[in-house]
Amino acid sequence: MLVILAIVMASAEAVMALGIGTYNGLATADVWTLLVGQSPSFAGDASASQALSVAGAIVMQLPAWAVFGAIGVFLAHICRQRPHRRRIFRHGR
Repeated sequence: MLVILAIVMASAEAVMALGIGTYNGLATADVWTLLVGQSPSFAGDASASQALSVAGAIVMQLPAWAVFGAIGVFLAHICRQRPHRRRIFRHGR
């Protein structure tokens, strides 16, 4: 579902980018603000390390379709159904 959402977001951004005028794109921070109700802030967060703060700020600046697509592909890979392997144990041979 996240991959489909990312494809729809990317196609909408492509249409808007080809239109007349300037279009900045939809950043992940914008989607976060719409979902949570407040903008993300990583500056001055004492509980997180400096590297984690920088990584969070970079991810929030990426296009929303790229982040949703990457998370969707990762979850689809992790949660895929795999055939059950039968293990045959040989004792003492």
